[in-house]
Amino acid sequence: MASHRSVCFSCREPVQAPSCVGCGALQPPPASPDPFVLFGLPHRYHIDAADLDVRYRTIARATHPDRFVSRPAVERRMALQWTAALNEARRVLKDDRTRARWLATGRSAPRESGGPALDPAFLAEIFEWRERDEDEPGVMRELATASRQKLFRKIETEFSEWEGGSGTLDHIEDHLNRLTYVEGLLRSHPEA
Repeated sequence: MASHRSVCFSCREPVQAPSCVGCGALQPPPASPDPFVLFGLPHRYHIDAADLDVRYRTIARATHPDRFVSRPAVERRMALQWTAALNEARRVLKDDRTRARWLATGRSAPRESGGPALDPAFLAEIFEWRERDEDEPGVMRELATASRQKLFRKIETEFSEWEGGSGTLDHIEDHLNRLTYVEGLLRSHPEA
């Protein structure tokens, strides 16, 4: 795990871990933790889930509030803060879509104001699907399923290219917004 503070708040020794090697004091977690940095992982979409779990358990064990019940109140509070930070970082990294959004935008959730921005051409395509579904019941589900698969492939391809150093993540958020919309269509048009 990368260092979050350069010196211990208590004894002023250099710190490279959640707890000070010199005095044993638990250090505060970063104010706005980067989930990858928190677990010492490279910024990649493709991560090893088992490795993430091992890293999570290691840090969680070292910072768990039960280890600090007899310590000063400030350390007990920091243990709770560590628990919250670790759980949130793990949530972001465990979910493919949340991890993708975080890598592309630095946020784990879509923007709240105004909802997701969707391309008018995409919305026109959805309108056409709806019209076709009136004449050919079930075609909406077919088209949405195919679109969903295509969006997953685009996300996978763009991350592979980015990780290989030849691509960008400029379209990832748009793909995720479309995917959310298409999956909403699939939920509202269950199989017959």
